[in-house]
Amino acid sequence: MKLKLEFVLHWLMAITFSILAISGLAMAGARFGWILNYDIATADIVHRVTAVIYVIVTLASIGQEVMRVLRSDSKKDLPWSIFGRSGYGFFTLVTTLLFILTGVILWKSHHSNMAAVAFAMFVHENLTYIVLASLVWHMYQKAHGLLWPKQAVANNLMTQRWFKLVVWFITSSFFFAVAAIMVSFAGPPPGGQQIKAYMAGMMQAMDKSLMGLANMEPGLTVAGQVTGVLPMSASMLVILLILAFLLAIGFLWEGQQKNER
Repeated sequence: MKLKLEFVLHWLMAITFSILAISGLAMAGARFGWILNYDIATADIVHRVTAVIYVIVTLASIGQEVMRVLRSDSKKDLPWSIFGRSGYGFFTLVTTLLFILTGVILWKSHHSNMAAVAFAMFVHENLTYIVLASLVWHMYQKAHGLLWPKQAVANNLMTQRWFKLVVWFITSSFFFAVAAIMVSFAGPPPGGQQIKAYMAGMMQAMDKSLMGLANMEPGLTVAGQVTGVLPMSASMLVILLILAFLLAIGFLWEGQQKNER
């Protein structure tokens, strides 16, 4: 089975964004803290590690698209790469770049420029609501991808039962995030107990994760904090690549067995 690079990048993007959405919402305020049981420290480190992978996948997809255009394989379509070649693809490309830009501002300027942080936080959070709403519409458009096939088709990964479970899991995570937003805003405002739990989680995150630079020790730079995240991000990326490599070997072996028959 031959997997196209844009197919792999598309689903890597979907997985990483679902993790970013849920972990990011858990840090957005006391109203959402219940999503991860007010464990802000875990949400913070998961969000940062996944964000690095998110940037890598985005850069890889842009690079893949540039090579496609240079090889004259674009066929005069819009160069949105894994984002799709349509108006929604352009929307996804712009919002992805905005997420990365505001995320960098939040990470780098948390201590030095509070005005920039406030603006970036506003864009980052509200953009999440908009993108999640658009994803529901996107999944409705692609609902055929959720249908369970009567039988698996050779060389078609989307008809394999195990991959269908992966698609359903990713889709469910997006619906969970949207449902969490609706429940949090429709319900009563957070009470004193929820606010205390959220603040306790924030304090724990300041001590046990890389959240903020307000408690930064003398001599510890932003580069030092980034250095702490990169090994974990690299480890997760290596695991994903190993799984993809093993999957490719399995498909090649399966195809060879069928050819010998």
